[in-house]
Amino acid sequence: MKPPSRWIRLSAKRAASKRDKAVGFVALAALVLGYGWLLWKWPVATAGLTVAAFMWVVLQRRRDRQNLSRLRITRANESICTFARTLPIRQLDTWVVRAVFEELQQHLSVVLKCEEFPLRPSDRLIEDLKIDPDDLDLDLLPEIARKSRRDLTNTTGNPYYDKVKTVADLIAFLCAQPAVQQE
Repeated sequence: MKPPSRWIRLSAKRAASKRDKAVGFVALAALVLGYGWLLWKWPVATAGLTVAAFMWVVLQRRRDRQNLSRLRITRANESICTFARTLPIRQLDTWVVRAVFEELQQHLSVVLKCEEFPLRPSDRLIEDLKIDPDDLDLDLLPEIARKSRRDLTNTTGNPYYDKVKTVADLIAFLCAQPAVQQE
């Protein structure tokens, strides 16, 4: 018998391998050297573009954080219970539902620097929750799959492949993936 989903272990972040660290160091060194060359060749234009890009990023992040904070305030009394009640829970794997809720909530809590962020299945991942698609594919999805015991080796055969727009779509995508066989 499968244990209840509330017994999912908390996520443990993987340690980067030595190869990953070396590749990251080489890439960072190349970026720094390239930027230094641009700064030496065209100092005024490079500095101006750097300041403009930095200001744009800061303003965009502030606006996104304010929008998410407003959304969080309007959902003050919602929890995983209200989230699960809006789903056809008898047709879904509860481990997937809990893993998606907890990982997305943890990701948004770090962004907003708050305890928890109430989610709804209808929330759009990119437009509403401002989750970067690369973060979703490379960080969140593997961790959710690990916690919910789902296999991600053949995702192109999934009927929801390339159709994940909302939190409910993400749950349906993972429920359509085969379960990892426990030994």
